[in-house]
Amino acid sequence: MIYNSFGDYLKSLPPDTIFRLWEYKRMFTPYEQHERFSDESQYVNDECDHVRILDVIALPDGNLLLATTYAYGDGKYISYYKLSEISLGKSEHDMEDECEVMSCL
Repeated sequence: MIYNSFGDYLKSLPPDTIFRLWEYKRMFTPYEQHERFSDESQYVNDECDHVRILDVIALPDGNLLLATTYAYGDGKYISYYKLSEISLGKSEHDMEDECEVMSCL
């Protein structure tokens, strides 16, 4: 299938799809501050958060705002991330793990 945007792709996925999310750490050296760019080679946390995407909102600057909740939580806590400030991953293995966790409850 061909999608017009990454937002359309995200909206087409089942709502129970689990993503791995890493937030970029913003570190500025004096050179980077002078040149107005940042080093996005490290993450805030080395371990990812497992999340579900609840909503995708297109922003005026072309970025996407993602409303997320923890994949294995009750869904009451919602976090918002700009797509340009995170790295997303998706693995079928995470979906299999969830089935095992849910069958144990």
